[in-house]
Amino acid sequence: MSKLLKGISYVFFGGSLLAAIIMAVYGGLWSAAFLQLVGGFLPGILFLALAVILDSIEENRYYLQELFKRLPEPPAPPSQARPQAKIRTKSALEALKDYKMDAKD
Repeated sequence: MSKLLKGISYVFFGGSLLAAIIMAVYGGLWSAAFLQLVGGFLPGILFLALAVILDSIEENRYYLQELFKRLPEPPAPPSQARPQAKIRTKSALEALKDYKMDAKD
């Protein structure tokens, strides 16, 4: 993916440079050529920055996988039976069964 983004950025760089040269030399429109150059270099820089970010993320992922491979296996938890929970016969809400709301509440 990063190679594709780098390729797209190089196309933007080359295309904007070529278009600016053609507009300036053959058309005589120097201001339009400058705008074409700037307009092509900005997306090229953005695509190139995204490609560099993806390269660094892939490199970090590789190093992180290597570190996980080098970690020792965690000890297995002891297989102890859980203590049984106390079974309640009445829930706390059953005590409020006949409760009536007053204006003071």
